[in-house]
Amino acid sequence: MSSSSFEGTVRDGMPVTVHYEVSPPEPAIGIHRSYVEDIWLEVKGKRAEWLEKRLTQSEWATLEAQAMENYYDK
Repeated sequence: MSSSSFEGTVRDGMPVTVHYEVSPPEPAIGIHRSYVEDIWLEVKGKRAEWLEKRLTQSEWATLEAQAMENYYDK
């Protein structure tokens, strides 16, 4: 598993640090690409669970896509 982070924004431009872990493909169970195993947000160096609870499924999907782009750009 690979861990990393990037600076991003959510909602109306609120700055956050997005931390994520990417797992390798697992063809034995039908997963043929690397995928985001876990993702979480920090605001000012602290976990922002209060903000995580307010994000929509679409906002999480956008963050996961950005995480995978960041992962492949390394």
